Amino acid sequence: METINENRETIALLVVCLIVTGGNIWLHKDSPPSNWDTIEQYGIKFRYPPSYQVTSSTPTNWIPSYWDGGVQAESRTGDLELYGVFWITDKAGTTKQAIEFIIELAKEENPSYSFQTIQSMQIGEKKVDYCYVDLDAGEFTVPGIVCAFRDPYGRIIVPFHLRYPGSYEFSEKRIKQFITGMEFSPPVKPRSIPSYWPTDEWRYASPEEMGLDSMMLDDMVEDIKSQSSNIQTDSVVIVKNGYIVFEDYFNDYTKETPHIIYSCTKSVVSTIFGIAHENGLIPNLDTRLLDIFPDITPSNLDERKESITLRDLLMMSAGFDARDSWLYEWENLGPLHDAPDAVQYALDHPMVFEPGSRFEYTNCVSHLLSCIITEKTGVPAAEYGEEYLFDPLGISLDSWDNDTMGRNWGYNKIYFTPHEMAKIGFLFLNEGEWDGKQIISSNWVKEATRHRIDANLFDGYGYQWWVGEDYYTAMGYMGQFIRVYPEHDLIIVLTGGTPETYDYNVNLPERFIIPAIN
Repeated sequence: METINENRETIALLVVCLIVTGGNIWLHKDSPPSNWDTIEQYGIKFRYPPSYQVTSSTPTNWIPSYWDGGVQAESRTGDLELYGVFWITDKAGTTKQAIEFIIELAKEENPSYSFQTIQSMQIGEKKVDYCYVDLDAGEFTVPGIVCAFRDPYGRIIVPFHLRYPGSYEFSEKRIKQFITGMEFSPPVKPRSIPSYWPTDEWRYASPEEMGLDSMMLDDMVEDIKSQSSNIQTDSVVIVKNGYIVFEDYFNDYTKETPHIIYSCTKSVVSTIFGIAHENGLIPNLDTRLLDIFPDITPSNLDERKESITLRDLLMMSAGFDARDSWLYEWENLGPLHDAPDAVQYALDHPMVFEPGSRFEYTNCVSHLLSCIITEKTGVPAAEYGEEYLFDPLGISLDSWDNDTMGRNWGYNKIYFTPHEMAKIGFLFLNEGEWDGKQIISSNWVKEATRHRIDANLFDGYGYQWWVGEDYYTAMGYMGQFIRVYPEHDLIIVLTGGTPETYDYNVNLPERFIIPAIN
């Protein structure tokens, strides 16, 4: 017993925020024993063994409150058994991420913890994520369990049990008793949500705090997980009123993993183009395209080609017979990549319709926008974008491939994390302003995201942005989306990993997310 007592402090470090339940080992089936005491703090009522003492265990960098805090309890009689609970909102997005968050806190205190795979179980009406844990205390190993679920008011509740001697089965029985005996009450006053800019990092709030039904979002996750292997949604991030209210990642992706955004690149290039235009480096949008490249003499020259304007490029209405999109199974996309000069190759295409008369999705047109940025600023689009767009927003550009002449591809090839994708949406949601600075004018945002021309995949198209009935979106192959709903102050970011995922991801917002808004 002396050896056990010597390791009491080590065991207590397993989790920063804990709460008590257990002194006697008599177990009812999923209900706490009748002799347990009851305590209520911050709208959380729970029961615990009478031989235990409860103390605050809120981490030093947290302010204990209804929305964030923790307590722990341990036996007064010397038994090595700890119960705990903490509650969080803006420090975790999902219940699974809450467990991962606590795991990282625990490892900071003591690296000798090991954690098993996060699983799910049903305790009464609560869907609970849980993870078995082990603490290597030298001469013996202490088993336990960490759980997480949402209360009715938007907090993530994270109960914990640890005992030596013990077992996973014992801890699971204890935690079921503990959770079954919990009750929750609403806050006395609504949570105050301060305004901020997510330059360094996004802040979190619960779905309920921002008027979303978390159960519908949980249903979405279950639906994603139930899909066959040819449908691979890699991430879902939802930003409401400037706060991440939901995020989840699949197929080994995390919030730190850069993801190719495919044709969402077009909307980013359009934004950099707009900034260069407003900085006076790119001329009037009604300027003729061929005037930008006076040293190039294109093939198949006719009056229609001579009349193409910069605005026609932005609106995907240049008139080229490029045949480089999905409509033509990317027939001429390979030759565009292999061309010694992609500008010459693009300008050589024959014409099939009058510029500006209709919409024709064309990858080489978007690449011409990137080439114009380079032609007029003297630097690649990535370099110009870093100074005037990415750095101000706190985006670290991971990768952006070039054509054979060193110009960044304008239709594809950017890698962003989902959080960085959301920043592009947030900039537009705030009409081009970022932290007191106008990155791009509100007029450009308005003109770029309004229905300027009828399209095909969505109702309309603006300046390299697709436009729906009450939203606009950047869109990419395999289901990459940055969807902005100004009326709802809502941004939805989706990424995917297979061609079939596009049709699945495009419908997720209307199936689950928009209906979740109260």
